[in-house]
Amino acid sequence: MTRHVLLVARAVTHTAGHDAVHRLAADVAAAVDARVSACFLDGAAPALHDALDAAVADGAGEVLLVPTHLPPDRYLDTWIRRAHHHWSARYDRPPPVSVTAPLAAQPALRTAIAEAIAGPRQRLPATAGPFRSAAWSTVPRHRCHVLICRGPRCTAYGANEVAEALTHQLARRGLGDDDVLVTATGCLFPCNLGPLVVVHPDDTWYTHVDAELAIRIADEHLRQGRPVNGQRPRSSA
Repeated sequence: MTRHVLLVARAVTHTAGHDAVHRLAADVAAAVDARVSACFLDGAAPALHDALDAAVADGAGEVLLVPTHLPPDRYLDTWIRRAHHHWSARYDRPPPVSVTAPLAAQPALRTAIAEAIAGPRQRLPATAGPFRSAAWSTVPRHRCHVLICRGPRCTAYGANEVAEALTHQLARRGLGDDDVLVTATGCLFPCNLGPLVVVHPDDTWYTHVDAELAIRIADEHLRQGRPVNGQRPRSSA
């Protein structure tokens, strides 16, 4: 029986952190008798759903999920279970999927920290570049602020592909941060309508967005100023 191991992480604030999770998966693969890869619950690719699909396509007889977030994260533990339940409903006979105790709860982590304390160290210099900069005191001049939900449900529904399509199309059209500021967010709440894209100051919400609609949003709304059948929240008045 072929076993696939998926290291499941939360999104981090920089791509180097995502790369580190993928490198960790490669290192683990060299030490265990299993296929090992990395995936993310939210905010980065590949999404957990996509990694599970890839394991099935690769003939996995069983899948083992390893929550890798430090410190322990109940959100990750809870949503791994919810994401698995949502994913498995798409298959008649999905392979068995199990989950380990979180990496942060493994006794070997204490050993690794003790070895780091006893190991080589580098003294920090008194100066290491500015903590503040004049450039970080200027409010951006963007015309539109676009929020792309990258929470766990929108990620499962395809938010990674939406974000990639929208940002690539903006770049193709020569629209930078001074024109359109794109921000990935956590949950924006109407999760059943995801993937979600919100354009301000127009207060326009796009629901069930896919890559094709994301390109239209970039071209028609953000470039030409014509919203693409978006929704405005009903007034509470």
